Amino acid sequence: MLKFILLILVIVSQLCYAQITPFELSKGTQTSTYFEAIAFYKSLAKNNSIIQISEKGSTDAGYPLHLVLISKNKNFEPLQWHKQNKIVILINNGIHAGEPDGIDASMLLARDIAIGKLSLPDNIILAVIPVYNIGGCLNRSSFSRVNQNGPLEYGFRGNSQNLDLNRDFTKCDSREAKTFTQIFHWLRPHILIDNHVTDGADFQHVMTLISTQYEKLGGELGAWSKNIFDPLLYNSMSSKGWDMLPYLEFDNKGESDFTQFYDAPRYSSGYAAMFNTLSFIPETHMLKPFKQRVMATYDLLQSFITVASNNAVTLNTLQAKANQSDQT
Repeated sequence: MLKFILLILVIVSQLCYAQITPFELSKGTQTSTYFEAIAFYKSLAKNNSIIQISEKGSTDAGYPLHLVLISKNKNFEPLQWHKQNKIVILINNGIHAGEPDGIDASMLLARDIAIGKLSLPDNIILAVIPVYNIGGCLNRSSFSRVNQNGPLEYGFRGNSQNLDLNRDFTKCDSREAKTFTQIFHWLRPHILIDNHVTDGADFQHVMTLISTQYEKLGGELGAWSKNIFDPLLYNSMSSKGWDMLPYLEFDNKGESDFTQFYDAPRYSSGYAAMFNTLSFIPETHMLKPFKQRVMATYDLLQSFITVASNNAVTLNTLQAKANQSDQT
């Protein structure tokens, strides 16, 4: 009887801390507003010592850019993480605020880690920017992406200056980009994930993935990413029921001519690759239902965590060699 009572108390305590997201309350038809997302993470951090949320700098919208850290050993100092050979994964959401899938998927992921539904490996640190394009997120409507299959309302592509923030990582015309560079170089992430929704060709697949050019990473790191890390991601997603497709560029020569998307340094992934960070842009497809897109993103984030954790020693070694090579 005592064990049963203790079990009930544990379950009740978890339910008290397990905030339900707007995505869940709406049965997969609504995305969180900026204010709902920040309030959600603040509540999680208040009730869970493995989560920290802080303001890291300004944005053109006049609101601070927040950073959420999830660390199983409750250590929130990047210098110590790197000394301990932790793998740091940075997740950026809502850079195009009309593409909100990552916002809701990351909230589900953080909550499920906090309540113990998902286990965060000891060698993984998660860093999440809940909403990057705050101005665009505040500019909500149902019409700026007219063919998109949900949510009911969503943000706008441009920020409060009407800048496309995913073209600004080398120019830094926006306060967002300036703050991002501070966050990025403070964290020194091994992996960057910048969540998007594509409006391109009508693939059967819910999830497509842009990997930064392997040649750009170069050397052993690029080859390992191409031949080992990426195939493991695709296999992991397939095992979860999502057949993932590489994001392709089309040219005018015919349907059989495809090229890998070139993410120049003005893009988030191209910028991060300059510093030997494995960089990815997940692109769910806008014609697929919003609920499917969010859950595919949720599962992909889990796949990144698992594959990175299982290959942490190799990733640390190859990235360290690449960094050393850049200095010589």
